[in-house]
Amino acid sequence: MSTKIYTVHTKPGMANAASRPMFVKEGFNFWAFLFTTLWALYQRLWLVALLMIAFNALLVFCLKSHVLGLTSAGAIHFGFHMVVGFWGNDWLRAQLARRGYVLADVAAGDNLLRAEQRYFERMLAAA
Repeated sequence: MSTKIYTVHTKPGMANAASRPMFVKEGFNFWAFLFTTLWALYQRLWLVALLMIAFNALLVFCLKSHVLGLTSAGAIHFGFHMVVGFWGNDWLRAQLARRGYVLADVAAGDNLLRAEQRYFERMLAAA
């Protein structure tokens, strides 16, 4: 098993802010890689989803107008999915920052549940 790192974000001024944190995993986001635009819409990343739709439309236009071949369009599309997979969690963190959340802690665990458990254990020990 590998240890995963999560950033913990809380919103200051919110009632019980420390007990209602948001956890975002560091590293590659498989669901963002696999479902790019649907993932962005699900996460309410509206501008990112709009840009993804525009990029895909441009790629289809270049393919239909024979500017790109099928192989090169496929390679570009795969590269696009890789970029979304690697940057997806960073976009989530940026969205949380725009909504007023601050980085409160970093937690590690085999999975999200274990990272949450470690975070709350530290919070209770500090209190």
